[in-house]
Amino acid sequence: MQDILDWLLINPARIMVALSIAFTIIIGRAEAGGKTTGGSGWLTLFRIGIGALFTLATAVVAGIFGGIGAFFGYLLLQILVCVVIPMVWVDKA
Repeated sequence: MQDILDWLLINPARIMVALSIAFTIIIGRAEAGGKTTGGSGWLTLFRIGIGALFTLATAVVAGIFGGIGAFFGYLLLQILVCVVIPMVWVDKA
């Protein structure tokens, strides 16, 4: 367990991505349940809006700790987690 914590603390952007994944799963499950009972999709819209801001913040933190390659890598990863997955998940629900 200590090894995992040490690995996460090398670059704080890793923790930010883990939080994004957890938040996306929680919002996605709530939205999928809401869509089957007549939900409107506002949770996913909220997730995408907040996720866009959090994506940029994560990329900047990754760039500070890991350089330009980390900036673009985490930027693409966060776009996938915060924007693409919620849109696909709700569309399938």
